Amino acid sequence: MFAYASASPISIDEEMNKRLVRKIDWHILPWLCLLYVLQYLDKGVISYAGVMGIQTETGLSSSQFTWLGSIYYAGYIVAAPVHNRMFQAYPPSKWIACCVVAWGIVLSCMAACENFAGLMVQRTLLGALEASINCGFSLITAAWYRKYEHGTRTGIWSSCTGFANMIGGLIAFGCVSGQAKHPSALSSWKILSLITGLVSIIFGTCMWLFMAASAVEARFFTEDEKTLAVERLRDNHQGAGSTQYKRYQAKEALLDCRTWMYTVFVLSSQIPAAGLILLQSILIKSLGFTTKETLLLNIPQGFITILCNLSFGSLADITKQRSGSAIAAGVFSLFWAALYMGLGNVSPFYKKYGQLVAYFFMSGSCSTSWFVVISMMSSNVLGTTKKTTVNSVVFLILGVAYFVGPQTFRDAPYYAHAKTSLIVLWTVSILVLAAFYMLNRRENGQRDETQGERRDADERGTGNIEFMDLTDKENKLFRYVL
Repeated sequence: MFAYASASPISIDEEMNKRLVRKIDWHILPWLCLLYVLQYLDKGVISYAGVMGIQTETGLSSSQFTWLGSIYYAGYIVAAPVHNRMFQAYPPSKWIACCVVAWGIVLSCMAACENFAGLMVQRTLLGALEASINCGFSLITAAWYRKYEHGTRTGIWSSCTGFANMIGGLIAFGCVSGQAKHPSALSSWKILSLITGLVSIIFGTCMWLFMAASAVEARFFTEDEKTLAVERLRDNHQGAGSTQYKRYQAKEALLDCRTWMYTVFVLSSQIPAAGLILLQSILIKSLGFTTKETLLLNIPQGFITILCNLSFGSLADITKQRSGSAIAAGVFSLFWAALYMGLGNVSPFYKKYGQLVAYFFMSGSCSTSWFVVISMMSSNVLGTTKKTTVNSVVFLILGVAYFVGPQTFRDAPYYAHAKTSLIVLWTVSILVLAAFYMLNRRENGQRDETQGERRDADERGTGNIEFMDLTDKENKLFRYVL
């Protein structure tokens, strides 16, 4: 990439910038969107299977079923640091493509599982492979887009979880209906795992062959456009990326209070979300709906997810207030959670459709604030080793949150205690986001006061500092995204 990095800034007019962004959007964003649909759908097969007969056929108790949700993230926890190290050694898109093919094979093997032990092994391996997605996507977004484009693009690919819910519900409904009309040796949930697994294998192969690994390797750019594509990222102060592991950057990441604030936020916001994702079909069915009705009712929930992630992601870039957008998303989820809990406390079936609507909005927006924070991490952590270290820590903790989450939903069938913990934890997550805003705003103010008005890089004698692999503490031109 250094061959395409100019020693001094190059002016890029707005028309050219829009042209470059359009090319990136057309050639990179679809891969991220489609893969996110696929990953969320593959991960959610167990949720659909929960109302398609897997518990009866494999002799699972309700406790064992929640362990299938948790054990997925045991594999995730172990593999997340490994993936992040591989992302520094190899292009993230190529490494992810290999993981997609491998998890497609593992998912297809779910059809051969006949008991709890077999399903536990299968889910552990699936979690280890799918751990590559979130941490890899944040790095890919940062490598292609300017910092104030991160929120919108993260909102776009994360909203695809909604499409996955809609598509998954329809596919699962088709499997149930088809199996009922034409009984076969394979159960409907086994057919579902085979379909999604084979699609993953095909997609991963295509991703390896056709997705550009970086701007300088993109065949859709001319040589001049490659230089401009690298140049437009200068203001990110993200550097060109380094394959060399730098111990001091890893130490800085571990000593930075923001790293641990991210972890507290992840735990408080995603422990409840993990339980909602695993048990989404079961929670809807507990309101008194049939299996087929439950599968179809995933569609409106998916639409709400799309709406929330796109809206709050775009709001973050438009207002340049990413913490504020995440706080707004958190408050939105908290309101609907309180309504869902309040109606359910009257009686399990009181205002059945009111509870259903509250559940749709609560569950549809439960991870929106987290996706906004992912875009904040993409913009606010500099230095390749520091970025991958922070990613390792945060996404490892995400695995812990998703491991613990299903275990908080153990008071079936109405989950009163789980609902209470959900309210408390989401309140904590909102307070952490407010602390993020105050900390970053204070740091930016101190940097402005110390440095005065910013001068051109040449006048300051800093040369090509933006393309060096510096951390946010070393690069004094850097300002945190609020």
